[in-house]
Amino acid sequence: MATWQVGPFDNDEAVEWCAALEDADPDQRAELTRAAFAKLTSPVGVGTAEDAARVIAAAAVVLQALTGKPVSTSGYGPRFLTEKGHIQVSPKLRDLAGRALDAALAPGSAWRLQWHDDVEEEEAIAVVEQLRRGLNSVDV
Repeated sequence: MATWQVGPFDNDEAVEWCAALEDADPDQRAELTRAAFAKLTSPVGVGTAEDAARVIAAAAVVLQALTGKPVSTSGYGPRFLTEKGHIQVSPKLRDLAGRALDAALAPGSAWRLQWHDDVEEEEAIAVVEQLRRGLNSVDV
């Protein structure tokens, strides 16, 4: 996975996932987002760093859909996010996003191992923790 910055949309996996979400029928976007979260919240197996990158992008999408405020200045996020209401976020989806981010942040996770000893490790973790706090603070 190529990563250019620490933002939620600034890596190959996130860009590909966002492009698929952008191209999807608006009525299917919540399900595609839920499916991304399921990769890290499923009781079977442990997600990959690539799965976690998609989860982080998906969580950013959920947070922005809920607040209407950009969570990133990256030009790689879905363009439909500038128009609130193009993804239906339920309390269950918001909670699933939080659990998926917790899995990505867990010590020993593939995502954490990918960033281990990287010069931007602390910044990358801080970005995900900020998404997690944002999800906790917004009502659905």
